[in-house]
Amino acid sequence: MVGLRPARRSDLDALRELETACFGVDAWGEEALRGELDGVPETREVVVAEESGEIVGYAALLAVGATADVARIAVRPDRRRQGLGRLLLDKVVAAARDRGCTEALLEVSAANAAAISMYEAAGFAPLARRRGYYRDGADALVLRLTLAPPRSDALRRTD
Repeated sequence: MVGLRPARRSDLDALRELETACFGVDAWGEEALRGELDGVPETREVVVAEESGEIVGYAALLAVGATADVARIAVRPDRRRQGLGRLLLDKVVAAARDRGCTEALLEVSAANAAAISMYEAAGFAPLARRRGYYRDGADALVLRLTLAPPRSDALRRTD
């Protein structure tokens, strides 16, 4: 069974391996990953998906002011198409909402149809296209999700 938990510094090696497996030449290095972890909880949330003590995915969120940036969602290639990406996405979107953000943005390779489909199913819509953004020459699609206030505020009893 997969569980979600906050990332720890001790996860750094596993996150680097996941980055390489998922993003190849566009993988974040140790310094970038360390920067994400250093920003928790002030401006960042980093969550890992773990199964039997092994990290099978992670997500990173940057939240400043009203805008959150879903900076990364990575799922081990042999574990894709099992709902882990959506589980991680839902977790960081909820964190953005809890931080008071009113929108979430992300960039995704225009060549990654599976990820685009997942993001659109979660309510993200196209905002812009960045030509040749990735090292392999692929365009990046910028997607946006408008965030409603946390549900707990809307569900308070008044009687």
